[in-house]
Amino acid sequence: MSGELLSSGPEADQERRVRSYFLRPESRILYWLFLRGTKHFGYYPPGSRRLSMAKAMRMMEDKLGTTLTLPTGSWVLDAGCGEGDVAIRMATKFGLHAEGVDLLEFSLDKARKKARKLGLEDLLRFQRMDYANLRFPDQTFDGAYTMETLVHAFDHERALQELLRVLKPGGRLVLFEYSIAPRHQLSAAEQASFDFSVEEGAMASLPSFIHGAFPEILERAGFTAISVQDITERMIPMLKKFAQIGYVPYQLGKLLRLQGELVNCTSAVQVYRHRSVWRYNIVTAERPG
Repeated sequence: MSGELLSSGPEADQERRVRSYFLRPESRILYWLFLRGTKHFGYYPPGSRRLSMAKAMRMMEDKLGTTLTLPTGSWVLDAGCGEGDVAIRMATKFGLHAEGVDLLEFSLDKARKKARKLGLEDLLRFQRMDYANLRFPDQTFDGAYTMETLVHAFDHERALQELLRVLKPGGRLVLFEYSIAPRHQLSAAEQASFDFSVEEGAMASLPSFIHGAFPEILERAGFTAISVQDITERMIPMLKKFAQIGYVPYQLGKLLRLQGELVNCTSAVQVYRHRSVWRYNIVTAERPG
């Protein structure tokens, strides 16, 4: 999957589903209109629920930068870089060099344009690549991260093994990812909501991300020094805003049976409604030194 689209098989089907999700009109309009192309939640410190989405997103990116704890000049891999906003923040705020990889060429084009406009070509590079099949040599990076993107991987275990391979000994991995309660603990409505998000949002790996499963998943991939921090309360204000924005389209979608065309609005309302079974986690680990 590192070059052209695979022609057949479940892996190629997942890549097509990811592309379809991000290219559908609703996704492109909502991400541009409210997030200016950025595709992650914001961080709201206690007492800051009225923070703008833009400022909250920058604070989430700063949370990533401080969690990476890498010295200026370090090279990091942005696995699923989108339009490059996170990598740009890592360069401008933390002095890191970033190599961004993504499946969507239109997102990469925008990332490159942003980097050129800001004069950051020496600090940032972006190329089309699947992070489960990286073309980088072993032990290339001081750090690596995903920002709500590992859920889209066809095979998260292989992706993590690849991230391990390209990290230097002692290299740091940071994942900002969702998890869900075990299925037997979900009501029928919660199960239906979860299944909708997984299927329509192309989140193939999310069913494996059960609360408490990240340490075992990362240990199997070969990582050590694993820790998990639940910061759900810090991103709930943005989820609530998304639910409020999407409520009317969600109701119209239900009425007209168009939920599949209004994935983000439907998921925002349903996930907020069933937020007690979801978590937003910061997962850290290291390649053994």
